[in-house]
Parts: sequence; structure tokens; C-alpha cells
Amino acid sequence: MARQDAVSGRWLRMGSWWMAGIRRVLLLSTSDRYVALILNFLTVAVVSRILTPSEIGISVVGMAIVGFASSAREFASTSFLIQHRELAREDIQSAFTVMLGFTLVIVGGLAVFARPLASAFGQAGLVPYLRIISLCMLIDVFPTLIVALLRREMAFGKVAIINMGGAIVTSVTTIILARQGFSYMSFAGAGLANACLTALLAIAIYSRLSIFRPTLRHWRRMVAFGGYNGLTAFMFKAYEMVPYLLLGNILAPHAAALFSRATMICQIPDRLVLSGTIPAILPIFSASVREGQDLKKPYLNALEIVTALQWPALLAIALLADPVVGLVLGGQWQDTVPLVRIIAIASLFSFSAEIGYPVMVSLGAIRDVCIRALIAYPASLAILLVATAVGGLHAAAWSMLIITPLQAYLSLTFLRRRLGLRWRELFAAVGRSALVAVASATCPALVLVLSDLSSAPSILQVAVSGIFAAAGWLLALRATRHPLLQEVGHAYAAIRRMVRLAPTQPAE
Repeated sequence: MARQDAVSGRWLRMGSWWMAGIRRVLLLSTSDRYVALILNFLTVAVVSRILTPSEIGISVVGMAIVGFASSAREFASTSFLIQHRELAREDIQSAFTVMLGFTLVIVGGLAVFARPLASAFGQAGLVPYLRIISLCMLIDVFPTLIVALLRREMAFGKVAIINMGGAIVTSVTTIILARQGFSYMSFAGAGLANACLTALLAIAIYSRLSIFRPTLRHWRRMVAFGGYNGLTAFMFKAYEMVPYLLLGNILAPHAAALFSRATMICQIPDRLVLSGTIPAILPIFSASVREGQDLKKPYLNALEIVTALQWPALLAIALLADPVVGLVLGGQWQDTVPLVRIIAIASLFSFSAEIGYPVMVSLGAIRDVCIRALIAYPASLAILLVATAVGGLHAAAWSMLIITPLQAYLSLTFLRRRLGLRWRELFAAVGRSALVAVASATCPALVLVLSDLSSAPSILQVAVSGIFAAAGWLLALRATRHPLLQEVGHAYAAIRRMVRLAPTQPAE
């Protein structure tokens, strides 16, 4: 009996430690991510009203080419530095050397093949765009290495300074260049400004320049890890970027821009919920594994909280796609509305994608991640290619209703084996979140019905539905006794302390 009490106490202490760590991560890591998110949406809102979809489409195609090429750099992934149990200085130097080598090859290839690629898409303006972005990749090697080391050390405050500085200069530079008539090259110029500033900030904060001394002494460790990780990243980038390349080549850059902006809007919940925590979850999970702790309970807790935030937001976006597109992008982007509705519903199945990767890497299961990718991404890419080639833009969106559930099933299958999970445990973890999502979506659904499905809801209708959706969300959290309600309370208390509304000393 005493042994059972001791074990129970240990689990309670471990759970409290993990949740305390997550709260600290949310305060430190999400600060820069939310600043970047807000600035990004402001930039998109402004630039989408300055540039046409065709102009933005050229930058989308250019970034798709660069993204596809840069995936080869993941064979020298910085995740190795975060996950590795014992990290020596020569490991860091070897990682930098391998990263730099891969990047130089990629940059050289883009510089040489920029003109043939531009000719293939019939866009001569892609030549300077690709060359400037490739220069950004080369500069980015330095801050990328430093940020990985800071995350390993849990120095999220320093990471926030670097990321926020880069986000501010990117936003300001993009808007200024767009207003000055630089068209799609505004994004390339902003990327160069971001790379230079983040490199300077990172080096100023982490001034141990000896980490940049080239050596290949431990390159085999890096490449052994990066072999699986790089193949996984390459296939993911291929699956992610091919739709833009295909639409830009078969139809026009205009179509690539529409699909890109629709996807971006549907990623708003992920960015709000996960973009700040995922970069920090990998170090926390890795530290837990190094201390011999089990990740099953923390994973289920994270899944329950994520779905209670992500699902209501996605349903609201699907129901109110028309006003959301008008607010974020402007009137010239209304063709994205049906795409947003389809992709938002498909994204409901992506709840485990972002959390699963850091869990698997923390457990040293990068080989499983690669095997899963070898199954999921070629199948997904084939579905997407056929849909796009046969049916064009809207068919590409509809194919996500097949692709996203397929990827979710495969991810959960591998996770279940590693964590010893049962399907009923997973369904139990997200069951209350599903009820919360339905409750919060009721009011936006009524607004859509009241607008007769033929015209966009008015600003007043959207505002009222938002207020009632938030009220329904909170009431459902309370009615289901969802653990997120406690986290909301902790966040509120933290905000009160930050603005000094809560007394720090007892009144005498």
C-alpha cells in the first residue's frame, strides 16, 4: 500500500512538474510567436490590398521552389542538437559544418538553375527572387544553430528576442517595399533583412563564436540522425510545395496564390495554439526522456488541451469563411472562400500532427517517423497530384479531406506503439474537446443560417456570433470539466501579475 502511495505521489509530482513547465513555456515561448503572428497577419492584410493575387502568386511559386530545395538541409537537422543526450563542443561544430556544407550546395544549385526554373514557369522575375532567397538561406545557418542551442538550454527568453526582432523587421520591410512598388520582390527583400538581423542578434546574445569552427570529427552522428530526419523533411516539403508548383505551372501563379492564402487562413488556429509551444515542447519532452520519465500522460494532456483550442477555431473559420477572408485579405480574394471552408474541415483531423513529431524525436524514434513518412507522403502526394491535374484548384482542396485523415491515422498508429496507448484512451482524451467545439460552433452556425447562405454575414452578426461562441466555449469547458479551464485560470492569473493588478504583498 505504501508502495502504491509512493508511486501515485511520484506521478502527481511529475504531472505537476510537466504542467508547470508547459505554463512557463507558454509564457516565454509564445510571446515571440504571438508577436510574429500578429505582425504577419497585419502584413498579409496590408500587402494583400497592395499587390494582386498574380503578383503574390509569383512569390508563392518562388518560395515553393526554395522550400523544396531547402528540405535537403534537413539532413543536417538542428533537432539532433536538442535531442542528443550528451552534447560536446565538437558535436556542435560538426553540426554547423554539415549544415553549412548542405546549404552551400543548395544555394549554388539555386543560383545556377534559377534561370531554367524561371523559364519553366514562364516568370523571368523568379531569377532575382530565387537568388536573393538563396542568399538568405546561407546567412540563416548561423542564427539557426544558435537558436537550437538556446532551446536545448531552455533559454526561451533569448529565443524570443531573436524571433521578435526578425518578425518586426520582416513586417516593416515587406510593407515599405510593397508600397514602393517592388511587387513580389518585397518578400525577397524582407527575407534578406530578416536573415541579417537575426544573425546579428543571435551572435550578440550567444557570443561563443568557437561553435562556428569547422570540423568533421563527429559528422557521422549528425548524418546518422539526419538521414532519417532529412528524408522525412524532404518528402514533407515535396507534399507541401508541389501543389503550388503544379497550380502555378498548369494554371497560373494566381491559382497558387489562392490556394496558399486559403491554407494560411486555415492554419491560424495551429499558429495560435501550437506555433509558440511546439519549438519548446521538443526540449521539454527530450529532457523528460533523459530523466527516465514516461511521456504517455503528458502527451494525452497536451492533446486534450490542443483540441479544445484548435477545433472550435477551425469550425468558426469554416462557418464564417466569407467575413474572415474579407477581413484578413480584402475583397479581391473572395475566390478563396470555398477553399477555406473545405480545408478548415479537413484540418480538424490534424490535431495530433504537430505534437506527434517532438514526442517521437524525444523517444529517439526518428526511424519510425521516417517510415511513417515513406508511407504517408507518397500516398498523399499521389492523391493530390491526381486531384489537381484532373480537377484543378477546388479538387486539390477536396483531396485534403482524404489526405489529412490518412496522415492522422498513420501518425497515431506509430505513436500508440511507442507510448503504449489504446484507441479508447485517445478518444477519451479528445471526447470532451469535441463537445466543446460543437457548443462553441452553434452560434456561428445560426448566423450563417440567418444570412440565408446567400450573402456574407454583416460585421454586427459576426461580432455577436464571436461573443456568443466564446461564451459557449467557456460554458462547455465548465460543463465538461475540461482541464483547459484550469489552464485558462492560470493564464488569467499570470496576465494579472504581469500588469500588476494582483497584490504582491498581503494588506496590513
